[in-house]
This record gives sequence, C-alpha cells and structure tokens, in this order.
Amino acid sequence: MTGSVPPGIVGAVSTAAFDLVVIGGGITGAGIARDAALRGLKVALFEKNDYASGTSSKSSKLVHGGLRYLEHGEIGLVFESVSERRIQTRVAPHLVRPLPFLIPIYKGAKPGLELMNFGLWIYDSLALFRAPRLHRTFRGARAALELEPQLRGEGLRGALEYYDCATDDARLVLENAIDARALGADCRTYTEVTRFERAADGRITGVHVRDRLTGASSLVTARVVVLAAGAWTDEMIRRFEIPMERPILRRTKGVHIVIPRERLPLARAITLISPVDQRVMFAIPWRERTVLGTTDTDFVGSADEVAADASDVEYLCASGNGYFPGANLTPDDVISTWAGLRPLIAAPPNVDESQISREHEVFSRNDGLVIIAGGKLTTYRRMAREAVNKTLALMTELGEAVEVKKNTTKTRPLPGAAGLSVDSLEGVAEVGRKLMDDHGLDVDTATHLCGVYGTRAPLLAARISEDRSLGRRLDKELPYVWAEIEFAANHDLARTIEDVLGRRVPLLLVSRDQGLSVVDRVGDMLGAIHGWTAQQKAAMLDEYKAEVELSRRWR
Repeated sequence: MTGSVPPGIVGAVSTAAFDLVVIGGGITGAGIARDAALRGLKVALFEKNDYASGTSSKSSKLVHGGLRYLEHGEIGLVFESVSERRIQTRVAPHLVRPLPFLIPIYKGAKPGLELMNFGLWIYDSLALFRAPRLHRTFRGARAALELEPQLRGEGLRGALEYYDCATDDARLVLENAIDARALGADCRTYTEVTRFERAADGRITGVHVRDRLTGASSLVTARVVVLAAGAWTDEMIRRFEIPMERPILRRTKGVHIVIPRERLPLARAITLISPVDQRVMFAIPWRERTVLGTTDTDFVGSADEVAADASDVEYLCASGNGYFPGANLTPDDVISTWAGLRPLIAAPPNVDESQISREHEVFSRNDGLVIIAGGKLTTYRRMAREAVNKTLALMTELGEAVEVKKNTTKTRPLPGAAGLSVDSLEGVAEVGRKLMDDHGLDVDTATHLCGVYGTRAPLLAARISEDRSLGRRLDKELPYVWAEIEFAANHDLARTIEDVLGRRVPLLLVSRDQGLSVVDRVGDMLGAIHGWTAQQKAAMLDEYKAEVELSRRWR
C-alpha cells in the first residue's frame, strides 16, 4: 500500500532488537506498549487485525467501579476500579465521562432500598467520595418515574441514582496505541505472529511476523515476549506449543443489542436485574441509540467466530420488557448487535459464570515469555503497569536487565487530552466553542468532534474549513461527518474499511443500515489515500459486508 499513511503502519519492521514484543492490540496490549515505551524500553506490538477489534471494542462501553463486585465481597477489586476510574477521568476526560445510573427497586427485591442505599455509601466511600456525584435515594414510585418515565410502575418502591463513567472503548485503545507510537513503539496492525524463534536451549529470542495485507514477512528479535491476546490466549498457547498445566481462561460470551432511541428513550443508564435469570444487566443511552446488554454464557470454539444468536437477542428483549413494558421490544426493533468474549481466569466448572472474578493474572516464564490474562477494561492501566514490572523482573533474571525511566501513565494524558487542565470537562467544552468560533462549525458537529477527538479536533475542523463538503453527515440521524473518514486513514491508523466503519466511525453499530449506503464512497476515499487497486478495494468492501452479515447472523 502507498499514500499518506502514518509512518510505521506499513513497510518493513525495524531490524533492530527490541526489549519486548507485545502480541495483541487490545486495551491490555496497547496499554503495555505505552507503559513500556514511556519508561524508555524499545517496544514492538503486533496485532493480527485492527486495534480493539476483539473484546476491547465489544464491552458495555463503561469505565466503572464494579458496584456489583461488592455483593461478592471483592472490596479490593472495587477500590482498584474506582481509583482507576478517577485516573481515567483525569487523563482522558474527552473519552471517559460521568454517566448517571438508576437502580429501580421493586417490591420483594433483594437487596431492598435501604440495604442498597447502605451499599452505595460503601461504594462512595471506596471512591474516597470523589465519584462524579454522590448517590441519591428517591423513595416511592412517583419520584422514580419522574426520573425515568419508561420504567414499570407496578411494585416500584423507589430508586437510587449513582454515577459511573461511559467511554468509547475502541478509541481508548486507539489513543493508547497512538501515544505508544509517539513514544517510539513500533505498533503494527494486520501483522500476525506466526511462530516464535527459539535458541537451542528453548529460550525465546524473537518472533516471525507476516503482514496480512501486503504479505511481507520478517523476523523480529526481542529480549522478552509478552502475550496479551485476551480471549485468544489459550488458542495462542496451543499454536505456539507453550507447555501449560491447564487452560488459563474460561471464556464467556457477552452480547449487546442496539435499538432506536425513540423505542426506549432514557436520560440515564438503568441497572436491571433480568426477570429471566436474575442477572445484572444495563440499559444505556449511547450515540443517539439505546443499548441493552449483556448476556453471560460459556463459550467454546474459535474466538474469531463469536456472534449473537437468536436466543441472545430474545433474552435481551425479554429482559428489557420486564422493566420497560411500554417499549414492547421485539427482535424486529434491533438495529445491530455486537458480541465479545470475556477473558476470565478459569474457575472450576461448577462455578456460575457470572460469579467468576474479573481479576487478572500475570504468568512469567523462564523461557522469556510473559502472559497476562483476565481483567477488565476499567483497570487496564494498572494491569499494563504490572505486566511491564513483571517483564522487567524477568529480564533481570535472564541477565537482560535494561535501564528504565521512572515515568508513569498515571498522570500522562492521552493524546486527545494533551493540553487540557486536570479533570477538565470544561476544557473539552472550550475546545468545542473554539471549533465554532474559529472554523464556523455548527454546535452539533463541534460538540461531537470535541467529545470524540478532544484537543485533536481542530485538525478535523481545519479540513472542514478547507472543504465544506467534509462537514456533511454520513447519516442524517448521526453526528459523524466525512472529514472523519479521511482523518481515520491519515491520523487514526485505519487500514481497512472495517477499521473505519466498525470502530473509528462505527456506523456498523449505530446506523440503521449499518453503513451500507455509504460504504462504496467510503471505499473510494480510503482507496485514494492508501493507493488501493480496484481489486484491493473490492476485497475491502467484501470484508466489510461480511462483518455486517456476522452482526446479523442471529436473524
């Protein structure tokens, strides 16, 4: 491929030896690459698809303290989560934003209103009373229905409002990767690790990689390899013939459905207890739509093939109707679905999947391999720090000690927050006002761009000033504009149509036609930037349409 592609996306991988190679471009792998590069290590990251193309873009889009973990007594995990939530609102206020949640309490529910109120005081205290807002209690059906009229009124005793944070999960990964690259890491998407290179004594000395789009192959040498493959961990262990006593993961499938906002208009996220099986789930206002999720069922098979099925969609509709009977949701209301796998640490088979801890584990091996598994989106930064610490310790044990800088990701802003003051939601809003004043953008476009790109938004606004056609919407119902397609290719490391419409500008998830009405024009724009041949563009279009079909397979 050719064209104005950011350096490091294509071309030969550097032949110089790396301190560590990271396998996996989800939130954990990108976080590790950024942390290690910030400490001065020479890092390469290889992802066989796009950044966040696996579990990391298929979450509930939340950075949350894990309120439900209190029920299982996981106080440490809750404290860790609320602490990390606080950090993320400081280093990425454009991506991690306060979101009110409402817990409706019905007659006979356990825990009841008073016990839940007590639990939320514990939750607030674990956050050192630094949550976006302290929780509030609303007693009686009338008070609760004034907040959310769509709720079932029968048996409603009241509600509690608390705050967590919503995020753009795919973009959180992307900005970690962009910053890692800015710090010197050589990060590559569509680059598959095909096998390990080992010395005669079995020590891993590097990896063989192949660019899946160009076919180019190379050997990359490294002191240590870090496997951060998420739900693919056990599959990679088998592929690379790594001896392990048992499988590391118990994978469970989580499905979300996207429905039109007018079918279920919500001002807050609603925490639900499914009337079908008593599982905790959410109804969340998101990108001009409403999302219901998630399921939690054991999964076997290839992680590449995970998708929603008809029973998943029926379950989520039934669960939603139990709380919002006026909505009368049916599968016909569903715009799109997404399905991801939770990479949970394996527990005994007789343990219910919903009871499995979201803790993570780091395995350090004397052959030069570190494996990190488990965990969750909210605590990715802390997981990455631990993985890098374990990697440095392994290097020392193997006689490969390197000098590192004492830098930390705790205070370094992600790229879209660079230049903002600490905790500066107001700073993000100021970026939006300047987009209107300096570039003549309308309020909706300015609000959208500053909320997605933060301090990088003026780059898009400047292009719209040069070419007003780039300020037109891709979908009249949604805020995305054509300048974002160009920006995705030139600045946001997108290499395929699916990268753009699946994660950068996710019409796949929120557009009623899932982007099919604009996909040809998107292909033309990306093809001109990347220098695609007609055959390459046709292949990209086919791949995107196949992804749309995968999201519709449940039908």
